[in-house]
Amino acid sequence: MLESETFWDCLTCNQCLKDCPENINFAELVRMARYKMRQSAKKNVDELIAHKGVYTTITEIMSQPYINPDRSLDWVPKGIKIADKGNVLYYVGCIPYFNYEFDKIDSIALSTLQILSEIEEEPIVVFKEETCCGHDVYWGQGKLEVFINLAKKNIKMFENAGISTIVTACAECYRTFKVDYPKLFDDFSRKFDVKHIIEYIYNMWKEGKIEFVGKNESEEGKSFTYHDPCRLSRFLPEDNTITDKSREIFKAFKDLGYKFTEMEHNKSNSLCCGVNSWMNCNEKSKALRYKRMLEAKSAGEIMLTACPKCKIHLSCLQEDYADISSVEISDFSEFVVNHIKVIDAKKESEVEK
Repeated sequence: MLESETFWDCLTCNQCLKDCPENINFAELVRMARYKMRQSAKKNVDELIAHKGVYTTITEIMSQPYINPDRSLDWVPKGIKIADKGNVLYYVGCIPYFNYEFDKIDSIALSTLQILSEIEEEPIVVFKEETCCGHDVYWGQGKLEVFINLAKKNIKMFENAGISTIVTACAECYRTFKVDYPKLFDDFSRKFDVKHIIEYIYNMWKEGKIEFVGKNESEEGKSFTYHDPCRLSRFLPEDNTITDKSREIFKAFKDLGYKFTEMEHNKSNSLCCGVNSWMNCNEKSKALRYKRMLEAKSAGEIMLTACPKCKIHLSCLQEDYADISSVEISDFSEFVVNHIKVIDAKKESEVEK
């Protein structure tokens, strides 16, 4: 069985776990099987990795103990102050690398950093030497040792910088820090508070620190829908409420002239974008993406998501199919960045007096 290539066809989207009456986590079984297969593989399974394995190669290089990435921070606007030490870290993820191949994907990082910088009083920490979280080598390629090395490097970097809160706009990075790191390092969750940008914005909103502004001028109201990434729906513990929090935020946008509509498959029943960990970018995954885009087209003019890879894969498909090209695909941060206003606590208290 371990010689079969079938294990490498799995999307690890966890849809089967949702439907399984025995609650068997098949994605986890596939992950472990891939690790075992790599140990005894008679053929080069790296041939199955999309984009000639370039992103996996970059990740493996970063896992080496004496190699520290020297990322360009040219994408950071001059008006935004960042730091190398502090309390709040914006963990960017692999967006800067993706931007070399995919159009304007760094807009996600720009929008997220702008949001954090406007809300936080102290400069946001952004690492020039940031290391990959390891999600893809862990779930997609079965390279457990590489994943552990990356985790150790990241944890050491977080500790040395005095980080207490980690904010990311990547669904895969979020799942990795929130669930997978704590499995290997018992004190990780105690040391670091991990938040997806959706959770961060939701908390700031509920605490009265921000409000949503900027009314859409469309007479009929602009319609939008939301694609739940697998890692933010089926891959989180049942007590994680990020799915519900995103909907609360979307409902608040009704007052700004937007209309939120769910797709047929949503929340824990959301369809996968078809390509996890850069594996299996083929005709089968394209068919799955096409079905998803048809759902999006029938639900709204704009489709939001909260995973850079989902945006990449779904946007790429639009180049092949004219009938879905009208759907505007936007990341959550890109959508809300111009609709957030920080509430001045001092002015509010003066008004109350």
